[in-house]
Amino acid sequence: MTTETGTVSSASPAATPFDLRIHFEGAFVFSVKTEGNSSDPGAKLTGVEVFTPDCEHSNAAQINGGGTYMLEGYWHCIDPMYPAAQTPITLSQVQKNIGTNTPWTPGNRPVGGSWGIAFNLPVPPDDWQCDLLASTSGAGFSNCFSGNDANIIPAVVALEHILTYKQISSVKFHGACFATDFTPANGVTDLYITSEVPYIPTRQHERRAADAMAGLLGLDLVLDYSIGSVTQAVGVFQPKDKTGNCLMSIVSGPKPA
Repeated sequence: MTTETGTVSSASPAATPFDLRIHFEGAFVFSVKTEGNSSDPGAKLTGVEVFTPDCEHSNAAQINGGGTYMLEGYWHCIDPMYPAAQTPITLSQVQKNIGTNTPWTPGNRPVGGSWGIAFNLPVPPDDWQCDLLASTSGAGFSNCFSGNDANIIPAVVALEHILTYKQISSVKFHGACFATDFTPANGVTDLYITSEVPYIPTRQHERRAADAMAGLLGLDLVLDYSIGSVTQAVGVFQPKDKTGNCLMSIVSGPKPA
């Protein structure tokens, strides 16, 4: 713009938009919020709250393959900023993308207080996918889980959920006890949030995790057998076991009819 002195100045150039992919790996409870708590398939998401069960998990975060940092046991907030209007994902799109491989409670249940770490995503994602699939049945038994709510567990479950925010201008990770650098690599920043350190869990630990998740949602759900190893997609490198991911996540929220 031209000033009174006749000189010309310009505003700082806007940051180049980038995609943010948040990878939740392990046992989490996703509480999905929609417009008016509507279960209409076309209802847009208005936000997501994510809880880790209080079961001795060591939660950590990593950005773009950098150092792995512990996360302290309190509320965190991941807040992306958009340079323009956003079109959030709808409930039916979430169900289509992850419903086959994700336990989904039949109603929007309140979450109990026995959580270790929580994350508030006040901005709804543009996309939601899942990965790292593991079987919940095997030789000699039909289902790893029993109880009145065992029917919500699919035959194959995802151990990773990826929530994507497309073409954002910046992001804040409130509550993180480390310096965050979300500088994208080739237009994408990957934030990994893991619910435990990478070791092979004991059966006792897996059952404690299952009990804690059930307690958060008021579910009658018991783990009788360990879930299977992660399958390997053709042409895609993936770990062949579930080291560090003892269980799948559960979604709590309105479910399209």
